[in-house]
Amino acid sequence: MGKKIPLGIAVSAALVTAAVTVSLTYVYAMDKFNSKVADINERQAMYTKLSEIDREVRQSYAGTINEKKLSDGICAGYIAGLGDTQGKYLTAEKYKEYLNSSGSKNIGVGIRTVRDSDGNMEVTYVMPNSPAEKAGVKKGDVVISMDGEEIVRITYGEAINRLDGTKGTTVVLGILRNAEASNNAKAETQKLSITVTRGEYVRSTLQSSMINGNAAYIKISEFKDSTSDEFTSALSALIKKDAAGIVLDLRSNSGGSVGSAAGILDTLLPAGDTVRYKDKDGKITTQYTSAANEIDLPVSVVVDKTTFGAAEIVASDIKDFKKGMLVGEKTAGYGKKDEAVPLSDGSAVIISTADYITLSGKSISAAGVEPDVVKALTEKQKELLDRDGLKAADDPQVQAAVSALIRQGADIKEVPGSTNKG
Repeated sequence: MGKKIPLGIAVSAALVTAAVTVSLTYVYAMDKFNSKVADINERQAMYTKLSEIDREVRQSYAGTINEKKLSDGICAGYIAGLGDTQGKYLTAEKYKEYLNSSGSKNIGVGIRTVRDSDGNMEVTYVMPNSPAEKAGVKKGDVVISMDGEEIVRITYGEAINRLDGTKGTTVVLGILRNAEASNNAKAETQKLSITVTRGEYVRSTLQSSMINGNAAYIKISEFKDSTSDEFTSALSALIKKDAAGIVLDLRSNSGGSVGSAAGILDTLLPAGDTVRYKDKDGKITTQYTSAANEIDLPVSVVVDKTTFGAAEIVASDIKDFKKGMLVGEKTAGYGKKDEAVPLSDGSAVIISTADYITLSGKSISAAGVEPDVVKALTEKQKELLDRDGLKAADDPQVQAAVSALIRQGADIKEVPGSTNKG
């Protein structure tokens, strides 16, 4: 038999244990309390400083204060101070536009552009039947001013924002256009002024075709609510043409609707979790799953450093489910779950509330998604790609993706002489 512990010692030990537990609990509670006090003090200091600035401005500022602009500026500054690259403050008007922008129909001009070497806006695509097309804007035009203000002065980013707006409003575009050469004469640059009346247009996010004979090529520029249905329709049409594999091009994809991306994954993948995120407390939530209805075709996904957000989730899942191969370069590494939080006056803030994670639990934002086959473009090829001028047959990354399909068993022809071996 074991020795019995005297009652006095047992009671003493219990009291010591209880005292230690109480002490540890007290220390933890004090740490939490002090942390909250410090947090309150920091916020109070911020409010005090803002009040001080406001008092000094109202006493000394020689200009006129627009209270609404001031309020909006303060709110925008707060969000900017977070350092959240996708964080935004939206006025009530901008929030309405944001809510309407998730679908395929938009209100605005209807062009896609790239920033040229001079800081101006080079038109790379004009949406069919858009206000821009009706006004005479053409691919290749360079927008150098808006309503008399030079693009380089208002900045390229702000100019992009000004393209969309209220239906019926106008914007005057100052344009440089290269005239076609005739009779062996050199082409001359025309300077034009085109007034565009903003209106409704359909923003297509997808292009599709058959390449290398029988490979289905689908390029997605962003994920809108309509993109999943566009993808299903395009893929069905290509399958009817006896497509032997799928090349999914997600380069320059700016992200967008995760729900739409999940719809595409549901078509491509077997049953399983497809979209998961981890909040600031470490809780993991499954947002979307796929059903057991995958397409029985090999897949190659083309990615690069401009593959962003929802597109990174698609690429990661294709890789993790071992459904296909990734070709190109490492993705941007932005896997934040962004939410638009409406405010009491009709405005809203967009903030990051969680991190999207891979099936293995890694944060997409931490490192992006690595390709299985590394393949880069030359600077000249990148310029052509940005301007929608790089043909699939001349695109090393697309041809490397075709080779990856062949390695997965697809009976597809490689382009003779292409550098697509990875």
